[in-house]
Amino acid sequence: MEVLRRAPMLGVLAGLAAGAALYDRAGVWAFAVMVPAVYCAVMFSSYEAELPEQWRAFAVGLVLCALCSWRMYAVFTRPPAQNLTLSQASGTVQSVRSWGRTYVAVIDVDGGGRYVTRMHFANVMPGDRIAFDGVTRSFRASDKDGGFDESRYWGARGVSAWVSLRNIRELPGRFSLARMRCTLSRKLSMYLPERVASYLKAAWIGERDDSLNAKHRRWGTVHILAVSGFHVGIVLLFAGVLFGNNALILSVILWAYVLLSGAAPSAVRAGLMLQAGLISRELGRSVNSVNSVSVAGVGILMYSPLMFWDIGFRLSVLAALTISALPYRRYSWLLMSPLISLVTFPQVSYTFGGIVVVGLVLNLVAPVYFAFAFTIASVAGALRIMGVPLMKYFVLASEGIFMLWERVADFAAGVLPYSVEWNYFAAWAGTGALMFCVSRYFGLAPLRVLAVMIGGSFAAFVMFL
Repeated sequence: MEVLRRAPMLGVLAGLAAGAALYDRAGVWAFAVMVPAVYCAVMFSSYEAELPEQWRAFAVGLVLCALCSWRMYAVFTRPPAQNLTLSQASGTVQSVRSWGRTYVAVIDVDGGGRYVTRMHFANVMPGDRIAFDGVTRSFRASDKDGGFDESRYWGARGVSAWVSLRNIRELPGRFSLARMRCTLSRKLSMYLPERVASYLKAAWIGERDDSLNAKHRRWGTVHILAVSGFHVGIVLLFAGVLFGNNALILSVILWAYVLLSGAAPSAVRAGLMLQAGLISRELGRSVNSVNSVSVAGVGILMYSPLMFWDIGFRLSVLAALTISALPYRRYSWLLMSPLISLVTFPQVSYTFGGIVVVGLVLNLVAPVYFAFAFTIASVAGALRIMGVPLMKYFVLASEGIFMLWERVADFAAGVLPYSVEWNYFAAWAGTGALMFCVSRYFGLAPLRVLAVMIGGSFAAFVMFL
């Protein structure tokens, strides 16, 4: 079993995804039957001959599937939080964001509990310490198939209920990552031009500007603003240049950045993958990228099973699997953008209504361009904030680099103002493309690759649609 030998966690990840996808329709049987069935299907897809200890490793994988399934089922069936009356409670505001025409603030209450409150105005800031009275209200589940589910959305972010605040009082502040992010956001706005500040807020602290986000969505490059392996890789590469190959220092910098950026699912996934690589290098072992993605995906699902329904988590894992499975060739980067767009098409088009064609072209150069732009802007911006003389000229140059991209992207979007809506054929092609890449990565024979593509695509349609 080549899959069992090189990427044993891939079957576990596939099984858990299948179980979670079928949970609403099959209940406990989705985990009791589908998880081990999909795990076995993935493992036996590459069965050829007896390998030493393969059945022992196979059994360990089944046990792991059972433990992970129990964890996910326990969280999925957890009863809603009871409504509580909070009197003279205190806590720290973790984040504030727009929510339709209003705002929502996530509050970590001292002594345990994380709640979200709705406000007509942004009356508090991230990092603020407040005392308050309030009443909690449990989330509403989706009232239709595919509708917005408050309990899953906020549950994936560790929030247990809504809370209505009364008698809000400000408390003396103290150190927190939320306060640090808020302070850094203010400094970026004060010392840097608009575009540089907006891009660095997205890259450094995970704070996206709505207008900038809308532009990149129109260009098909919105993933550039989401902290992911692209940004984490740049930070780790830069840290390696400064501090060498010291795994401990690189690990500290890696997780400090992931936490500072808000610990989005894509950032955590990238952090886990790179951390696995650092550990493997220290132990003198080779790194299997497909298995690393699978380990990261299973780890995130075990920590927060409700994260399965987060579109960012799904897209991050799909894109990472595609990149990891794509064989390295001199011109493979030309295939990267269209292949990732094809693989993620079913999720992107189903959620957002379609994908823009111009993104296929712009994404051929966007990673390299923004790797250069983010590096220059980050160095110049940091030195500018610290008051280093003449840095304002480098910051203005960075502003020009971002403006140049906007001009080119707007022109390209005008030339190719087309989008591809969700359709069965493209969705099937995207699912089949992922199956093909992963199958060829493990060196399966052509007939097996065809069987995996057909069977895997059909199973994916049945489970997810």
